[in-house]
Amino acid sequence: MIFSIRRLKFSDPQLESDFRDDYYRKSLMTTRIALILGIALYSIFGILDMLIAPLSKSKILFIRFAIVSPGLLAVFILSFFDVFKKIMQPALMVISLIAGLGIVAMVGITVETEAGLYYYAGLMLVLMWTYTFVKLRFFYAALVCWTIVFGYEVTTIFFQDMLSNPHLLNSFINNNFFFISSNVIGMFAGYLIEFYTRKDFLQRREIAEKSEELQVERNKLKKRIAIMNDELDMARNIQQRLIPSGTPNVNIFSLYKPMEAVGGDFMEFIKFNDEKKIGIFISDVSGHGVPAALITSMIKSSIQESKKNHTDPSLMLLHLNQVLSTHTDEIFVTAFYGIYNTNDRSLVYSNAGHHPPVVILKNKVITLQRSRSVPLAVMSNIDMIEAGNVYSNSRAILPKNSKILFYTDGLVEARNIDKRGIDFSHNFDKRLLDLKKFKSKDFTEILFSELVKFRGSESFDDDICIICMDII
Repeated sequence: MIFSIRRLKFSDPQLESDFRDDYYRKSLMTTRIALILGIALYSIFGILDMLIAPLSKSKILFIRFAIVSPGLLAVFILSFFDVFKKIMQPALMVISLIAGLGIVAMVGITVETEAGLYYYAGLMLVLMWTYTFVKLRFFYAALVCWTIVFGYEVTTIFFQDMLSNPHLLNSFINNNFFFISSNVIGMFAGYLIEFYTRKDFLQRREIAEKSEELQVERNKLKKRIAIMNDELDMARNIQQRLIPSGTPNVNIFSLYKPMEAVGGDFMEFIKFNDEKKIGIFISDVSGHGVPAALITSMIKSSIQESKKNHTDPSLMLLHLNQVLSTHTDEIFVTAFYGIYNTNDRSLVYSNAGHHPPVVILKNKVITLQRSRSVPLAVMSNIDMIEAGNVYSNSRAILPKNSKILFYTDGLVEARNIDKRGIDFSHNFDKRLLDLKKFKSKDFTEILFSELVKFRGSESFDDDICIICMDII
């Protein structure tokens, strides 16, 4: 046991000292109220003295107003000084004893023998006050109250001689039944009050320790989160450098919106010695966050180091597949790479399971041939060759005065927050036709603003990447 039930004392001296400090702080206000109430009640009962003991009232009032009440007031005043912390329990013990023995003295000096019989009720009030209100600890309270009982017995037997008169004897026995029973009940009450006060102290101490531990862990977590946020900021800055800050010419505009601080969508513009050619690459990693961003950095570096494959989209995708299939575990990547020639408006492209671009004509929207090839990192190059599903090139001539839109699935799969059953692909062609009159920059920005309005929020469930090119 951490404290003795019998002795009501903690086995650890430091814990016992902490309890007493805590008990003092929490008891001080109640003790002061109890002392003020004691003064008030002890004084008011002076009225009763004049009614039931008029011949002895001067001596009784002297006890009340010259001994007990000043004593209570003195302890009350003392409670406002620092020294009271050290002597609180002895001081309360003494004043409780004075209050009780004061009534015992009234019983002894009462001339009217029968009037003295009524004062035992006042002793019962003192017992209640001592055990429950004045904040004496159990041991001191029990010692005080049994001393008062002993004093009452001595006074009634030797000074009032109650045993010699049959009538007084009956009153003596009756008073003792109530008096001693009240004392026993008070002992149980006082014991339980201190017992549960100590339990409450332990529980509060344990809660405080747990709260302190939680606060330490919370602070550690905050530091880890701060470090993670710093790392995410660094990763975001790095990824922003991976995404082209501009476009090859004024007819192309791009927009990138990651779902997280960093995302898995990626785009790249590849320049050639022949300025009439523009390489357009767009991809979408199946995951999100830091892992997806790491894969996009692999894609970026792989594109840069494989310049020999820049002129052939299918070879570029094969090269990327070879790199990613051995490093991405179960994550896959959809990708599209096309080379646009402004001279004849031709687009040579290869698709690895990505959403095919759409061409926006005057009155309709057409989709470039959908690829049957698998995304990157799903199969090795050898497995694709054996399955007869190797990436291949396709060629399309784009009509003059049209637009071509490249995008990741975050655009068309964005859903309305309130109506989750509807995504942005609903009436998508009509939206594109309504915006056809705008140049690529305005077209893209208005399309994105409509997406935000449709979504009902600027936060999305997936990364969004859009490239729009005017065909002139």
